[in-house]
Amino acid sequence: MRSKIVPILNLLEDYEKLKPLTDRRPVASLPFACRYRLIDFPFSSLYNAESESAALFISGSGHSLYDHIRSGSTWGLDSSAGGGVFTHSQLEKKSATGTDSKHGKFYYDDYYKYVTRSRAEYVAIMGSSLLSNINLNSLLRFHEDKGSEVTIVYKKIRRDDLIADTKLSALQIDNEDSSKVEGVNHISDLNGDEHIYLNMETMLLNKKTFLDFLFKAKNEDLSVNVANFISFTLEEGCTVYGYEYTGYLKAIEDIKSYYDANMDMLDEDNFNALFYRADPVRTRAKNSAPTYYGSTAVIENAQFANDCEVYGTVKHSIVFRKVNIAEGAHIENSIIMQDSSIEEGAVLKNVILDKHVYVKNGARLEGTPENPLVIAKNSVVYSNGEIEEG
Repeated sequence: MRSKIVPILNLLEDYEKLKPLTDRRPVASLPFACRYRLIDFPFSSLYNAESESAALFISGSGHSLYDHIRSGSTWGLDSSAGGGVFTHSQLEKKSATGTDSKHGKFYYDDYYKYVTRSRAEYVAIMGSSLLSNINLNSLLRFHEDKGSEVTIVYKKIRRDDLIADTKLSALQIDNEDSSKVEGVNHISDLNGDEHIYLNMETMLLNKKTFLDFLFKAKNEDLSVNVANFISFTLEEGCTVYGYEYTGYLKAIEDIKSYYDANMDMLDEDNFNALFYRADPVRTRAKNSAPTYYGSTAVIENAQFANDCEVYGTVKHSIVFRKVNIAEGAHIENSIIMQDSSIEEGAVLKNVILDKHVYVKNGARLEGTPENPLVIAKNSVVYSNGEIEEG
């Protein structure tokens, strides 16, 4: 059955507070929970809604995303009848080309051509930094039942669940009709103990409404995003409803929130709420040997991907593919990414190791739950504490 939704993934999230993890990748391709990437969650929502294609708009290089997505076959986006993953990267560089528009010569045309060539009736705008598992079919039914022109996904959370200087926004909901949106607030203006209706940066709107807003954005030289389109809906007096999401949510805004989201997956309730809320989350398969646990291995509340060799102690940690942990090594409250190696006697507590990190014999790395220590990709950590970055 042909999908009614044509999806746009605006992968332009702020990455500064996630460095060095985002030095060489966009937020959308951050590794998560042993074998996934953040992009897998919106892509799985598209798969479950039977979307035929997806357009990706990326501020910098999309190399790590391309490597992960490939043809898009994992998510059913490789159909020969109008399917495909259409990527538009390096938007930052293209916006600095000296044209009259600050967005570059083809910015608006790329959105226009993608949407108008689709046979779908509705446009979904999504991101990847708000980790969730949204059922787009349920969202579509809600949108049609309400006769809405624009529907915005939100979740009721506490203000304290977000970082102090968050750039996210909150919806103003009608007191009499809890699904009707009346406006938007800057969360930074709200008190810490307040409950808020978080704007999840996911919007469903009729194709004609999208195109009207696209021309308005072009005329005013504004970015095509949920925040600006919400402003347009309020200015135009459109019928706007809020769709409440009740599953697991984590806003990935800085290193701590990324660390916390991974640690949350060690709780079975959180894991099931995210991965099995509706349909399972899909990721690109990498077939290899199962993880081997030696006779000296001590494991407590930890998750492992495949193809690891473990001889040391691992507690309350997330371990990705092809990681070697030697006898006598001790890892606790940490995230160890793919192809890392930890030698004998090394101690890691509250640490995030990016891919291809080599921790030498006897090295000690220790952060705190509030400030996890991050070791950049391709680094070597020596026993004297010296770190040689790759």
